[in-house]
Amino acid sequence: MRVRLDDPAKTAAWLTELAPVHVRTLDAYQPGKPIEELERELGISGAIKVASNENPLGPSPRAVAAIQAAVGSINLYPDAASFALRRALAARLGVGEPEVAIGAGSNDLLYQLVLALVGPEHEVVSPAFGFLSYRLAAQVAGRRFVATAATPDGADLDALCAAFGPTTRLVVIGTPNNPTGSVFTRQQAARVLDALPEHALLVIDEAYAEYAAAWPEVDHVDGLVFLREALAAGDPRVVLLRTFSKIYGLAAMRVGYAVAHAGVLDLLGRVVRTFHVGTLGQVAALAALDDTDHVARSAALGRRGIERMRAELGKIPGVTAYPSLSNFVLLDVGRPSGPLYDRLLKRGVIVRPMAAWGLPNALRVSIAAEHDLDRVIATLAEVLSP
Repeated sequence: MRVRLDDPAKTAAWLTELAPVHVRTLDAYQPGKPIEELERELGISGAIKVASNENPLGPSPRAVAAIQAAVGSINLYPDAASFALRRALAARLGVGEPEVAIGAGSNDLLYQLVLALVGPEHEVVSPAFGFLSYRLAAQVAGRRFVATAATPDGADLDALCAAFGPTTRLVVIGTPNNPTGSVFTRQQAARVLDALPEHALLVIDEAYAEYAAAWPEVDHVDGLVFLREALAAGDPRVVLLRTFSKIYGLAAMRVGYAVAHAGVLDLLGRVVRTFHVGTLGQVAALAALDDTDHVARSAALGRRGIERMRAELGKIPGVTAYPSLSNFVLLDVGRPSGPLYDRLLKRGVIVRPMAAWGLPNALRVSIAAEHDLDRVIATLAEVLSP
């Protein structure tokens, strides 16, 4: 039998029958546009992108050198087990090598967790206003996602814990949370773990952990310490996710890692795609891991940028600049942010509107290099002022 799609209505009907309902109804994640594309569309030049929480200092110079040295070997398949990187991470983090898994970004590992552990009858639970991939990872697999009450200041712990039940398999928390910048304290994380069902995992997404470490006076959970304490107590229900995309400046390399009980990671290994992290990503991450100077400079820049943006933008009438231990600030501008986003675009400042996160009056603004931050703040002040 042959199929001939000779008009749009037939094509739409055919696609409807082809895909399951949970795929047809998905709203796919929309990444920010590249600077070059926006400049071409708007007829501008010299745009500053502060929309994707990238490191304005760029990648670690050691990572760049490692990539250049490894380019000649890209005709060979990568190390599927990421042995050298796992060994280095295990030594750095104080865990065993079987307790570390590598993914194509921490986002990839979250999808693996859903695929390996969340059955058709199970659900993923997470506070509202979290990273969109928490929901998408569940919905792509046709699994139920439960968003519990939260504000930009943080999760409602009573509501979060009350949502747990016999069908809960993953509870995902971001700390610092993207896009709000809010954190969980150690006491709050412990309360969530205590309330967790026996056959469920607490997934702590710490994509911005190294930035948060620059704020030692602020009470926030250290996911690695929390995980090691749980393992030492015989509790295997904590999974830590971190990434090389943020402070290490390797977003294009797509490398992240999970730390968890070896048995949990063995289950992830059964669903992982073969050769999912390339050679260049592995060698770049391995080199960046040792570049402590780059990490320290990036963390210091992050804190200075956050402090300055909150101090200056928070003075604008009608604007709330929320606390953040990451490399971005969430701004509640008191009115729909879409038109303001467009005005900023035309002035060459690219931010992220937050309507897709359920925050229609908010913008997220990443830190910028210090020579760009003056213009970013001045443009925001011009556009946001009443």
